Amino acid sequence: MERERRTVRYQEILDTLRARIGRGDYAVGGSLPSEAELCREFGASRFTVREALRRLQNEGLVARRQGAGSTVIRQSARGAFVQSYGTIDQILQFARETDYRRISCTEERIDADLAARIGGAEGEVWTCLRGLRLRRDTGEALALIESYVPPALRAHAAAIEKVKPPFYPFLEEAIGERVTEMVQEVAAGEMPGDVARALGLEAGAITLCILRRYETAQRVLIASFNWHPDRDRFVYRSRLTQAGPPEG
Repeated sequence: MERERRTVRYQEILDTLRARIGRGDYAVGGSLPSEAELCREFGASRFTVREALRRLQNEGLVARRQGAGSTVIRQSARGAFVQSYGTIDQILQFARETDYRRISCTEERIDADLAARIGGAEGEVWTCLRGLRLRRDTGEALALIESYVPPALRAHAAAIEKVKPPFYPFLEEAIGERVTEMVQEVAAGEMPGDVARALGLEAGAITLCILRRYETAQRVLIASFNWHPDRDRFVYRSRLTQAGPPEG
């Protein structure tokens, strides 16, 4: 099992600040150090520190107000997380609770069908990273992940191989663009032969496939297929709310 993984820089800062809040180093009702102070302490850019603070806010640990900094509002994150995503950032929690083993990194010329699904153009060459997401306690394969990196970001593929997925936070930091939208498709059916072999299953096994395409304001950052074996062992839950009052 590959343990030596590079951690995204703002994830290190996020984990440190979260631990300090949990220990009471920053009291509830008190303030975190300013962005400038955190930049100096961690030797990080303002963009990186802001991402860490934004994620603390998403977890419900701090409240942020322009000109007033970040105020601690609770010591532990809101609720428990069980495969139920309300925001893009919540996907990171599932990743932190599992392990990952890289299988391959290849260049693939995409056809029209794949191009339409991942946001590319037919005939382009994308980098495909394949690996297994594993249960931390037993090493059991939970999913095969196939992540497609667009041609414009090919130079980052070698570095991405050293990162534990999801890969989008690394790319956000590498190019200075934030993911603003995640387009998701969920479908059940028979596994392709190569997917079944990677998961140690027979051809024709049932899969739940989740495709996530992460987009910034400028481009598709990365698209990932998550192939989950045995649909009876995997439950995907989401909650939808009304955006406003009904028309009429």
